[in-house]
Amino acid sequence: MKNYRQVHVIAEDRGFAYESVPNTPEFHDEKEALDYWSCNQNKIKEANFYNAPIVIIRREVHNVLVKRF
Repeated sequence: MKNYRQVHVIAEDRGFAYESVPNTPEFHDEKEALDYWSCNQNKIKEANFYNAPIVIIRREVHNVLVKRF
C-alpha cells in the first residue's frame, strides 16, 4: 500500500538546505500558506536571526507499507 501527499511549508533558505520555520504548520495548498504569511509575517521575520530568505516550498511525502504483521 502506498500513501502520497503534498504539503506546503514556510521555510528559511540556508543555501544548502531548507529549514522549516519553527511553530508554523504544514499547509495543504499554497494559498493557505500565503494567507498565513500575510497574517504572521512580522512575527516570522523577527525570529529570522540570520536574515535568510523566507520561501514557501512544496514537500512531497511518500509512505510505503513494506510488511503487515
